[in-house]
Amino acid sequence: MNILDYIDWRGDLAVTVSPFCEVDNLILAMLSFLDLRGIAEGKNLRESISLRDATAAYFALPKSQIHGTGALIPKELPTLFEKAAKSVRFGGMRLFRFTETVDKVTETQFAALSISVGDGTTYVSFRGTDDTLVGWKEDLNMGFMEEVPAQRYALDYLSGTARAVRGKLRVGGHSKGGNLAIYAAANAEKRLQSRLVAVYNNDGPGFGKSLTNTAGYLAVSDRILTVLPHFSVVGLLLEHDKRGKVVVSTATGLWQHDPFSWEVKGCSFVLSPGLSRESRTLERTIKAWVAGMTVDERRETVEAIYQAFTASRAETLTDIVSDKFEFIKSLRHLDPAARKIILTTGRLFLKEGVRTAAKRK
Repeated sequence: MNILDYIDWRGDLAVTVSPFCEVDNLILAMLSFLDLRGIAEGKNLRESISLRDATAAYFALPKSQIHGTGALIPKELPTLFEKAAKSVRFGGMRLFRFTETVDKVTETQFAALSISVGDGTTYVSFRGTDDTLVGWKEDLNMGFMEEVPAQRYALDYLSGTARAVRGKLRVGGHSKGGNLAIYAAANAEKRLQSRLVAVYNNDGPGFGKSLTNTAGYLAVSDRILTVLPHFSVVGLLLEHDKRGKVVVSTATGLWQHDPFSWEVKGCSFVLSPGLSRESRTLERTIKAWVAGMTVDERRETVEAIYQAFTASRAETLTDIVSDKFEFIKSLRHLDPAARKIILTTGRLFLKEGVRTAAKRK
């Protein structure tokens, strides 16, 4: 049973009858992945639109205007949208303040959606990394920057929604969206923090210790729920609070990042005894590898990787997947310094992996 099955099972009960739960959180976190420009951009509840009507408007658009989800975004997303809209539980939820920004110059990828749940709370949903290479570059920037633009956007967005509505707030996201949710909550004003019911990080990367040791983070840490699949990679990057749940996934390896693979039973996720051995080994390898690099070396590595991916003028992961030959051919024309950095980094990573594995014997 996954989140689609959950809607079939629980969709006939409003949140006023069966209270909001962690599975509802994941469903709302995924809604911000759809392009709702021109549909759910109302500034407040008076200008909001029901999920039911938003879905009708979205699928009424010409196919050429409906953006594909891309290479790594779950193909089940439109189905989730439709199922939720037809249900009693989700169909009447009100959507507003949708925003989306992709900026190559500032290397920013950000999108968010506010959802009036129907129980007196508002869920702020932050989109994770999408198909754009700019979005992936911003993720990589987290390895050497104290703050990336999307995090500042998230704080401003959460503050704006708090001004637009009354009542309690929930904030969450999947992948990078979970990171943005924590960042915004930890840096919000105390008055706003007091309105937060929960902060949901669904397999999102962590932070440097510069954030996890702050008073703002500590003030909300007891309301943060981090959910990880038992083979997690993204969710183990950087520093995390130890509070969280490890869930069973029907997928293998990296594909467990897909939230549609997470098993659900009733109103909860099916829990795993812990992270897989492979996941823990990979976590130690990555952290040891990164720890052995200076901030400047991390920056140079990130720039080299980005240069490699954009050398063929690709703008999305889908572009690369659809023309692998052109991508491989373009690597030959990389700046020699960038090519050297990538090769050297790869060798260091493999060396650290062997060393980490040997220590476990």
